[in-house]
Amino acid sequence: MSQTIKLEYGMLQPLLSGKMQKNPLLSKIINKVLGYTNIGNYARSRVFRKQITLLPLEKMQSVLDLGCGYGEYSFMMAKGMKHAHLMALDIDQDALRNVRYAQSKMQLPNLTIHEGYLNTLKDDTFDLIYSVDVFEHIHEEQMPFKDALAKLKTGGYLMVKMPHVTQSSVFPKKWFHKHEEWLQHEHPGQVYTLKQLRDRFEKEGFKVVYTAQTDGILSRFAWETAYLMKKGGPVAQLLSLPFCKLMIQLDMWFSSNNHANGNAITVIGQKSK
Repeated sequence: MSQTIKLEYGMLQPLLSGKMQKNPLLSKIINKVLGYTNIGNYARSRVFRKQITLLPLEKMQSVLDLGCGYGEYSFMMAKGMKHAHLMALDIDQDALRNVRYAQSKMQLPNLTIHEGYLNTLKDDTFDLIYSVDVFEHIHEEQMPFKDALAKLKTGGYLMVKMPHVTQSSVFPKKWFHKHEEWLQHEHPGQVYTLKQLRDRFEKEGFKVVYTAQTDGILSRFAWETAYLMKKGGPVAQLLSLPFCKLMIQLDMWFSSNNHANGNAITVIGQKSK
């Protein structure tokens, strides 16, 4: 486990949130008191930090954020791993525009930004490639496992975190019909159970070193509560934050790595040869 790496999530929200930029002083106070305000991202980041620090990060020199989006994980990892070089990779020009803006403000010397596909990068380059909630947006036959294996150094790791093929709910699903419609359109690759994702890793040539099924019923309860409170306006949303974060923390405290009905799955594979 990485003992010397400290990872802090949420540093980009004050920079990139349109709502926060409209009232920067109030937003700064809210951020100081309540912390990160997006419950879904907060939950994902807590699980990610717990899992990624199981790897020997302090020994790694080159890391790739595959499908970096707006760059929250890129900046977190680059800031926490000052000894390593981190590349933020995506094909979304709008997302990368935000990443470049954030980098212009934060000026992290060990972070570079690259627009393009994984197969355009040099082979045998990275000690770690991680991808958080990206593979579900890719059709199964196009998922870049082979490219990831080629870009890793021998002994390097690929970490994929994504939603489970089936999602458990607390409240009636009809309350979230718009979100469900969005998922059907945006998640063509949300097709795996934990075992199936592990099998895919092994089929593609990886040695699986870690698996987990997380985001149990308390975490789901927190997300659904936050989703419903958001409809009540910003005050209702903010008032629900401490409760939702507590539910997420309890979900992590009272569970092992394997929720029988967990809504998220993670597999870490190693390139052994």
